Amino acid sequence: MPSSHDSVLYLMPAPVVVVGAAAAGVTGGLTAAWVSRVSLDPPMVAVSVAPERFTHGLLDESGLFTISVLRPDQVEEGRLFGLESRRDVDKWSRVDHVLLEGGTPALKSCAARMACRTVARHVAGDHEIFVGEILGSELVDGGPGLVMKGSDWAPRK
Repeated sequence: MPSSHDSVLYLMPAPVVVVGAAAAGVTGGLTAAWVSRVSLDPPMVAVSVAPERFTHGLLDESGLFTISVLRPDQVEEGRLFGLESRRDVDKWSRVDHVLLEGGTPALKSCAARMACRTVARHVAGDHEIFVGEILGSELVDGGPGLVMKGSDWAPRK
């Protein structure tokens, strides 16, 4: 049962994105709603990832990541990347994707995507925040973006 803090946090609008990472020839990705713009000059975003997630290790090793902003009709992609672990499933083999900086995967079809280089990291409670400078961005299919509703995107344990 969620605490009252959880209930309040789930009321805050948050975009649903897929974060992609790759290291040593292994690709991974996860659904995240803990993502934010943090700077215009230079352009930067931040994404928060729990250390126990497989993709966290790839982010740690590579220093690069992608963000694919999902459209409202991409709930299934959100569930794939949010409910399955790369330890069990190669999620990128199940979707059309492109490779950006350093062979980092991003969704081929999405509202928008960006490639980022990690420039700072901060431990924040049960997550680690990766601050990324945007190396390149592209409006793909346009908005609006998919908005998080409750805990639908929580990974299976």
